[in-house]
Amino acid sequence: MDILYLTDRLSHRGGAPHHLLDLVGVMARDHRITVAAADKDGDVVLPDGVRFERCSGLRHGRAHTGGLDKLPQLLSTSDIVHIQNVMNPVALRRASGPRTVVTIQDHRVFCPGPGKTLPTDQACDDSLSDRACERCIPHADRREEMLTLTRARLHATQSAAKVIVLSKYMAAELAHAGIHDALIVPPPVPAGPLKTTAGEHFMLAGRLVHHKGTDLAIQAFERAQPGCDLQVAGRGSAELGSATELGWLGREALRTALSKARALLFPARWQEPFGIVGVEALSVGTPVIAMSRGGMGAWTDVGTLVVDNLDQMATAITQLDRQPEVALELGRAGQAAVTERFSPARHLAAMKAVYEDL
Repeated sequence: MDILYLTDRLSHRGGAPHHLLDLVGVMARDHRITVAAADKDGDVVLPDGVRFERCSGLRHGRAHTGGLDKLPQLLSTSDIVHIQNVMNPVALRRASGPRTVVTIQDHRVFCPGPGKTLPTDQACDDSLSDRACERCIPHADRREEMLTLTRARLHATQSAAKVIVLSKYMAAELAHAGIHDALIVPPPVPAGPLKTTAGEHFMLAGRLVHHKGTDLAIQAFERAQPGCDLQVAGRGSAELGSATELGWLGREALRTALSKARALLFPARWQEPFGIVGVEALSVGTPVIAMSRGGMGAWTDVGTLVVDNLDQMATAITQLDRQPEVALELGRAGQAAVTERFSPARHLAAMKAVYEDL
């Protein structure tokens, strides 16, 4: 089978690129694979036999016709086309059809604002409309521009044979927007070795920005004042106070750091599509203290202390600081759940079924 993957950028930074590279690596064992992207980071090495094609038009978030000249030939020689993280509606429209799978990993196909989250930090339950979106995008011209762009992405995606999402939350949001019967295929997360000690520090990881609630975690940690430090892995504009900054860690380095932590702090203001860093923590036996939003419900039922606000997060930090045995028990329960729900073998079987059905 000839499989064509289309994406904006091949990179080791972020859950979506990792998800795609994992899939390419597995499928390359039995199929002929071509990956087309606007850019490929220098540290990305594709498996032997995988062909890479640079297609600059895939990087654009708005309607853009340039840089797509290779697309017709690539599409004509492929049995299956799998699109991930392409937001140029022209590219989406040209590539979507009866042999196309689209994986939607964030809100940009159905929300022109900040991830289905209102300025009050409450979840938005409204349908895409000028009136509903005025609260998040008050300027009329900007609102019209973003609504037009989002509707173009949504319309193009509706032409795909199959749409994949990572969580029930995303499937429900897509159904609300008019794309029904989206397939729920969570990303693969391999479990690490059994953890024998609870860990001596807390961690915060990911993009360090406002909608991720970085400031909430920093304030909660400072309020709890545990007898250890807070280590932060990631990049962004948020102030980190006295936390130890690790910068952006590669995948294996992050897993190692998570495995040594007492718990991962996972604050959130926006509606997380899935929240893979939480599952990565659980996979190495480290529990999570989380403000469960959006698709995080796919995994926060096990190995996680779910909190609603800063005070509750501070209380949970204090609890696990004083009770390492509880942290260890929570982490082991979470790791067992990850092994069952998010194993690479289970993900591979689901993806093969999607391709074979097409």
